Amino acid sequence: MNQLRLRQKRQLINLIREFFTDQDFFELETPLLVPSPGMEVHLHSFSTRYVRHDGSEEVLHLPTSPEFAIKKALGAGFDKVFEIARVFRNHGELGPLHHPEFNMLEWYRPGSYLQIMDDVDALFKYLSTRFSPLKANLEFSWDEGISRTSIEECFQKYANLDLKRGLSDIDYWFSASQASLQENIASDDSFEDVFFRVWLKLIEPNLGVSQPEIVFDYPASMAALAKLKAPEDVWAERFEVYIKGVEIGNAFSELTDSAEQDRRFREANELRKGMGQPPHPIDQTFIDSVGKMPRTGGIAIGVERLLMVLTGETDISQFFLYPLGDYSAATKRT
Repeated sequence: MNQLRLRQKRQLINLIREFFTDQDFFELETPLLVPSPGMEVHLHSFSTRYVRHDGSEEVLHLPTSPEFAIKKALGAGFDKVFEIARVFRNHGELGPLHHPEFNMLEWYRPGSYLQIMDDVDALFKYLSTRFSPLKANLEFSWDEGISRTSIEECFQKYANLDLKRGLSDIDYWFSASQASLQENIASDDSFEDVFFRVWLKLIEPNLGVSQPEIVFDYPASMAALAKLKAPEDVWAERFEVYIKGVEIGNAFSELTDSAEQDRRFREANELRKGMGQPPHPIDQTFIDSVGKMPRTGGIAIGVERLLMVLTGETDISQFFLYPLGDYSAATKRT
């Protein structure tokens, strides 16, 4: 049990809450038992059963994110909202950067991902003068704000690849990526397989090293819950925040088209089935709420991962009172 890290965590959470409250955001408290845990293809949930008095049962899930519940609130008329929510992710989410349960900061406001970029800047400037580890850390000049780089620029700068050309020319994408990676690419690899190999090996370690960095405009195929960027619809209005090579936040201009959202969810379930994973239930009340939302930007930031990069900690488990690994070890000893 690392008391210093636990105290730093409480200080950071208190400061985040103060920042958003001072900015007139309303703090929500969303449920921990939900009909659908989320629809990301590569995220897996914890499930349980609610037993009624008559013995009938309903399958419920622990949320992988509070996003669905928050968007239902947005569709019902809330506008500037935030939450520091407990979230849960199954299937191997245990390691230096991952823990099966953690705290997720999410906030949403009228506008687009551009307003969320400004919020991220303002939040870090606020923390830099109040959060003890940042006040003592002169490595970054927090007053300069967070740099902003398109994902196209990242691929050109660090991998010498034309990402836009790669989206429509798979032969170019495979051959040029193979040259950049200096390793073979299998014939059955997809565009996304190669994208992430290049990203993880050549690009991500360089992001946010000299200054916190926002990387924006991901390929449309990686839109998830994001609005596509007009007029071409080649890119999604999505960005990620990096500090010291670690991704700590994912943001969108939120999709507000119910039919498109339903289509993407059904496509995600087909991908899950193709991977041998059970499909997630589609929450129709969420689909309906998406169509009622105003133009909105939103972001999710992992609180403990943010703490890691702000304090220099290398093991996320240090920010939990009783991390899962400790429980597992204790069970094996008894």
